[in-house]
Amino acid sequence: MFKNKRVKLLDTKPRKCFYTQTAFATSFTYLTSGAFLSGLAIFMGAGDILVSYINIVLNICGVLILAFTSFFERFQSRKKLTVVLTILSRLFTLLIVAVPVVFPEKAQLPVFVTLIVIAFTLQAQTTVILNQWMLGFIDEERKGRYISLRQTLTLIVTIVLSLSGGYFMDQMSNNEYLGFVILFSIAALMSIGEIILLMNTPDSERVIIKREKHKFKEFFLPFKNKKFLFFVLYVMSFYLLLNIADSFTMVYMMRYLELPYSAVTMMTLVLSLPQVVMLGVWGKIIDKKGSKFVLKTSIWLFAGQMLFFSFAATKTWFIFIPVAFIIASVANAGFVVAVFNRRYELMPENKRILFDNFYTAIIGIGFILGPLIGGLIKGLFESSELVMNSMQFANIRLLYIISAVGILILQLIYLFFQRKKKTKTDNTCTLEYQPLGECEHECVDQCENSNSSENICECEL
Repeated sequence: MFKNKRVKLLDTKPRKCFYTQTAFATSFTYLTSGAFLSGLAIFMGAGDILVSYINIVLNICGVLILAFTSFFERFQSRKKLTVVLTILSRLFTLLIVAVPVVFPEKAQLPVFVTLIVIAFTLQAQTTVILNQWMLGFIDEERKGRYISLRQTLTLIVTIVLSLSGGYFMDQMSNNEYLGFVILFSIAALMSIGEIILLMNTPDSERVIIKREKHKFKEFFLPFKNKKFLFFVLYVMSFYLLLNIADSFTMVYMMRYLELPYSAVTMMTLVLSLPQVVMLGVWGKIIDKKGSKFVLKTSIWLFAGQMLFFSFAATKTWFIFIPVAFIIASVANAGFVVAVFNRRYELMPENKRILFDNFYTAIIGIGFILGPLIGGLIKGLFESSELVMNSMQFANIRLLYIISAVGILILQLIYLFFQRKKKTKTDNTCTLEYQPLGECEHECVDQCENSNSSENICECEL
């Protein structure tokens, strides 16, 4: 049964190509970021705050791409643009591993951070353009399941690299830097395979460029789409609250709990394995109940993840951290697919790069402010002897409690606004082009033929 569904989802060359590309891209990203990039930073003497930012650097650098929106919208070929950006982003990423041997000790961290910002800004923009290219070959009815299928392959690759990469780095403990060089070298091979595959993938329809005089005004278009703006602010607030504590998870496990690479990557395995099953489940739920429902439901679970992390200490981590990652796995599977589908449901097709860059930039602000606020609170905790004596690693563990409470408050505020909105629209049915919702057929037809600039219409029931 599953096999037949897969054939339907991968029934064209472009879909097969983008599906396979996921494996190469995931391999490259995994080997050059996460625990390994954090380990390289610690190897060069980076502090807690810097390491916490490194773990979410791709999302942070998304803020910078908003400035390039009008420039990249001029390109008619999504394929050529994606290939060029992929080559540039991979080259700058691979240069990072050379920093410890090329530059003197005092200059290493500044150069390291500079290269990271350039490389991951290029990666963020590459992802946006690639998504635009890919979506041209996916129909709305199967989008949820197709994205779930791609994400499942991502997790399979992650699981394989988690098992092998962590074990390999532990074996290289006597020559840790050589281990990083080997991992980045393997990543280079993966990038070559990805670029060859992209070059053999058909291009989407050429984008018709309309020359407009008032380009500056275009930047304010996302603010006029109230549904899209509310969605972006909601997700940004969630990321901010989550990363008050979650951005310190890697440094907490590696520096404070002193877990070996194999244990850290094993936690990645715990995070990834359940998602292989849950992605398919959430994908079906999205196709039936909509991405809005799944997004709201999955965020509740992240509060549970933060709460369990707050119980993790030297003698209890092997119980609470795996449980926290299992909860995060279920939550993340739904969240990733729901966020992807929801944002493309709400943005107009003719301004997708603008809206996507706006989304990425605003989300990046959440990723910047989260660790910053967390770092300030952590510093306050460390200055209080009473707080530090209250529990082991109180400066980190209390952050998880703050994140959990913050997410719960965010959800309550969200529910309040949703109920308030329902009260105002009891006699109307608000529809979006995709999905069309549960309104009467007559109403649906009207909405399908609507030319609303916000892709939204309302009609009496």
